[in-house]
This record gives sequence, C-alpha cells and structure tokens, in this order.
Amino acid sequence: MKIAFFALKQAIYYFQIGGTESFVRRLSSKLVEHGCEVDYILYGDKEDKNDKEEINLIPKTAINSKYFNSFKDAFKQINQKYDHVITTYVMPKNRIKFALFRKKDKGTTFHFIYFSWPDSLLKRKLYFLEARLLPYNGKLFCISKRQYQYVKKWSKNAIYLLPPVPEKYFFRPEEKPVCKKLRVNFLGRIDPRKGIKQVKEIFMAIKDNDKFECGIYGIHMPECRESLEIHNELKEQKEIKYIEIDRQKYSPGIEDFVGNVLKETDIFIQPYQKLSSTIDTPLLFLEAIASLCVVITKPFGNIPDIYGESKFLIHPHNFVKDTIELLKDISFDDLVKERERIYQINSVLNFSTGKVAKRFINALVG
Repeated sequence: MKIAFFALKQAIYYFQIGGTESFVRRLSSKLVEHGCEVDYILYGDKEDKNDKEEINLIPKTAINSKYFNSFKDAFKQINQKYDHVITTYVMPKNRIKFALFRKKDKGTTFHFIYFSWPDSLLKRKLYFLEARLLPYNGKLFCISKRQYQYVKKWSKNAIYLLPPVPEKYFFRPEEKPVCKKLRVNFLGRIDPRKGIKQVKEIFMAIKDNDKFECGIYGIHMPECRESLEIHNELKEQKEIKYIEIDRQKYSPGIEDFVGNVLKETDIFIQPYQKLSSTIDTPLLFLEAIASLCVVITKPFGNIPDIYGESKFLIHPHNFVKDTIELLKDISFDDLVKERERIYQINSVLNFSTGKVAKRFINALVG
C-alpha cells in the first residue's frame, strides 16, 4: 500500500518538534513497519530561492520526503501514484484547486486529519466547512471526541483516533522511579499561551519547599518577542532549573530525552491558556499520563473525558493559587493512588503508537 502525507511544509515537517509533526512522524514510521510505502509530499507557501526543492530519504527510515516550492508541482507529484493520500493542512488559497484535483484523481483515496478546534465559532465552522462542501472520498480522522461528535453529524466517514504515544513511554505503577523529593516539571513551548508565566509563578512559590524539585524544559520561539524575553529571563535566573530544547532539531535522541524527563517526573504541570494553542487532544498530556505523571491542568475540551474525575484538574479561575495550595498539601500516597487510577485509564484508551497505527490502517482499508 502506497501512502502519502500531503501538507504545507511548516505543518508536518519531519525534523520539527510539535504535536502535529509528532503525530504524523510516529504514524508514518509504524506504517512502514506494517509494510506500507510512505512519502511526505510538502510544499512552500511562496517562492523562496533559499528553500531548495528536494527529494530525499529521511535518514534511518524508509520514508521519502519530497519538497516543492509550489503547490502545483507538489500535487502533480501525487497524480495517480498513491493508494491513499492523507492531508493535514492546505493553505486556503489552494483548497479549491486541491478539491478539483481530488475529484479528477479516481485511483486515489483522499483522507483528512483534523487537529484543531478554533475558539471562534465562525473560524470553527470555516475549518470544517471545506470537507462538507468539497468532500473527501476517504476518512475524516478526528483526534478529539468533540471533533468526532461534530463531524459525524454530517459525515459517515468520521473516525475518532487519539494521537499516538510510543510504547517506550508507558509504565506500570511499580516501574515508576521513586525519589525522596516530588519532581514537578513543565515541558513545552516557552509561550504565554502555554501558561509559562503561571508555571514560573507556581515554581517561585514552592522553590524553597524541601518537598519539591522543580524544572522547566522549554522550547522557545526566537521569532516571538515575548517567548524570547521569557527564555532569556529563565536563562539568567538560578532559582529554577531551566533546560533549553531546540524546536527545529527533532531527532530520536530528543524523543528519548522527553521520555526520560517524563519518566523522572512525578507531577507534570500543563496550564494551557487556550487549548487552541495546541492540537485538540494535547500530545504532551497523553505522553505524561502514559508515563504515569500526575498532570495538573485545566479542564478544557475533552481533557476531563480522558483524565476522569480528579482534583488535579483545576479551574482556570485562581489556577495559580489553587495549584500552590494543592501542591503544599499533596502526599506521596496521593501520588500512588493517582498513578494507579491513570494506569487504568491508559489500559482502556490504548493510545500506544502500535495500536493507533493498526486502527488507522484498518480505517484506510475498511
């Protein structure tokens, strides 16, 4: 079976760190293991002489990456060459052309993966409108329950598929390392939308408490002034451990690094200001619960459906104050009970990469 993932380069570039990129990267690697031929077909949003068109084999994989400056040249590469083409993001100005192309290419089944849930009702309707007006002849994959509930009202091809997490991230309760101090960590983008300012405030309040060991593992965005300022502040201070991660340099080593951080984390803080700043079922949230981290986060979207009833889901109002109070009162027994509860959740959800890939393949051929 020949499969292509087709999108704007910035959406799924293999060597970039992000939820969408990780989803496609993990899925495509498993598809290769199942005997599929997999290509990335990427295009640029404008002509750029410094961004050279290239076709190459991604190192240590059997995946080809094919990049083209123009949208036209990219979809010509698809023509009649694949059994399935999975799209994640096409620029608005290209969507009608792409729909006409899908209609002409009778030998290929085209699918779409929804990653977002826009805050604005108008933007949300527009986001889902394309597949209603210009239908795909394949499946519409939804990574959150609310996406799925919305899409299934008007499409028989809606499929609910949680983001995949590598098997090596998963632990049984007895395998989770034990430390004298409770290890409280944040891992993610140094971005106000991700709640980094709230993380700083919480960590500053508990940093002198001998019960805790705090750490920030951050991906900063040099193009964002506020992100860069917070990054520089964190680098200059000495009170909270700060480890910088390069967003542009994915490698298997980075994935191992993230897995090891989560393995050594007791409490993972993820205070999104808006869920729209990430994919609609946050991948780091799933990675953290796979690693049996107790996650302190806000009950946005379908997070409560996955995480269940828990005192660690904290309302956005007074999030910082309530989190500090919760942490001060937490005991190791609380952690043990919550780990057991999370382990049972993981057993039911089955979101390991291998199991997600099997469901994906079954949806394609079914």
